[in-house]
Amino acid sequence: MAEEIPLKATPSLLYQNLSYGDGKFVYIHKTEAHVLNVKTKETSFLLAKDKISQAKVVDVNGQKLVVLAARGSTQFWDLAKEKIVFQVPLEDEDKDTFLSRGIASSGNQVFVGHSYGAISVIEVNGEAGSVTSTLKEHKEVITDISSGDINGESVIVSADIAGEVVIWDKTRTPTHIEKAAGDTCTCIAVTSNNIVCGYGSGKIRLFNTSGKKVCEIAAHARWLNAIDYCAKTNTLASVAEDMLLQFWKVPTAADPKVALKGHKFLKDSLLSGVKFTDEGNQVACTAYDTEKLFVFDAPQ
Repeated sequence: MAEEIPLKATPSLLYQNLSYGDGKFVYIHKTEAHVLNVKTKETSFLLAKDKISQAKVVDVNGQKLVVLAARGSTQFWDLAKEKIVFQVPLEDEDKDTFLSRGIASSGNQVFVGHSYGAISVIEVNGEAGSVTSTLKEHKEVITDISSGDINGESVIVSADIAGEVVIWDKTRTPTHIEKAAGDTCTCIAVTSNNIVCGYGSGKIRLFNTSGKKVCEIAAHARWLNAIDYCAKTNTLASVAEDMLLQFWKVPTAADPKVALKGHKFLKDSLLSGVKFTDEGNQVACTAYDTEKLFVFDAPQ
């Protein structure tokens, strides 16, 4: 059975609309990022002046920050104090259509994607930050960005609405993966061996760092909105518009097999976000227009 934690506002319908860090879940409601303390069940909110496209907890040199991708700027909030630290203004090509989406971090750098395909690299120094470079390989709207280490090598992975997925190595040299034409890549996770991509078709595809497809899972019957990976249990969680939360064992160097570890059916719920706790023993998911956070014990 799920624990259902009441929310003060309903989550917006966005890809990857749930993040977690230091005992707090973060999700977007219109121009607010709501922060739910798991222990106290109390909710606070971080208010942006403009519409927020994504909120994500990132680790920047050991400090947990909440990064809000808003229309005209990227805001950095201290997760513990829930206070804004600084914001970085972003030059937009067309303010009416410009949006930012896709957030990841590596070291003291934070990567933020944009609607015209570019990715801003923001270097954080103490309580300030600035755009130091721009990665230009995508031609369409960025949908997600993820980061991690594969076989000891640091990578950044970005995706766009046309299904293009790009792997950036530590020198920021791009490698394109095998593209599934016409299939939007909505979400990305990085495991210790592979890159995992979720798609609008409901499929999950795994790739190696050379961009070659390792395997494909027919995971969901409808649009897939979010995935998350727990390294402690080697478990991938996925949620989609088919009202299913699924758990998968993904390939490792020792065991190349994929297996379904379990699933949960949430009736009348358009699921839009999923996230493991840091301990990996629980997983939570959000649903559009539903004032509840669903929390389950995660399979080990």
